[in-house]
Amino acid sequence: MFISVQSQTSCISDSDDDVIGHIQRGESKAALHHLVKQYRVGVYRYCCSLLSDPVLADDVCQQIFIQAFRDLSQFRERSTIRIWLFAIARHRVLDAARARHRAQARQQDFPAAEPVDTRLSPAESLDEMRLREALMRSLERLDDRIRSAMLLRYQQGFTFQEMAAICQEKPGTLAARVTRALPLLRADIESRIRSLPERTAHQRTA
Repeated sequence: MFISVQSQTSCISDSDDDVIGHIQRGESKAALHHLVKQYRVGVYRYCCSLLSDPVLADDVCQQIFIQAFRDLSQFRERSTIRIWLFAIARHRVLDAARARHRAQARQQDFPAAEPVDTRLSPAESLDEMRLREALMRSLERLDDRIRSAMLLRYQQGFTFQEMAAICQEKPGTLAARVTRALPLLRADIESRIRSLPERTAHQRTA
């Protein structure tokens, strides 16, 4: 229940032989084609969940694959292709998040934009959408590094050992970070869900 987007791990081949073979033969475009085909959905979901902005996430996702294409010849098989790619993704996403924070700080004197209308269509499940909304709002309150670790663990399905290779930190440090964040996140989500009926009722009478 923690994150409703299913991990991509189960639908990705364990073998990176195709990509590595293309790299070894100097076939960068073919290698990039395999990378995009296998990993773009997972990378985009990670970017979108961390940045909460589909347009920015799409831009960052493109930057990630551009950098991967440029750095393909430097891949030395010390990790899997997926770990190597998500290490690039993590740096790019955190850079984008920091840049956005700086831009928002410079624009703090400007009036806030009008909220986006997120009313449900009749076909959508109200409970599912409320839970998703509460989850995303709660994730947004976490520090970028903590949110990144949570998404790598529960959205993308990486082990803490794999996360250590991506984040360049010790597995125990990442495990402790996630463990400390879970009860705080759960409490925040439950608080938001409890407040939803009252907020909805208030909106109906407004």
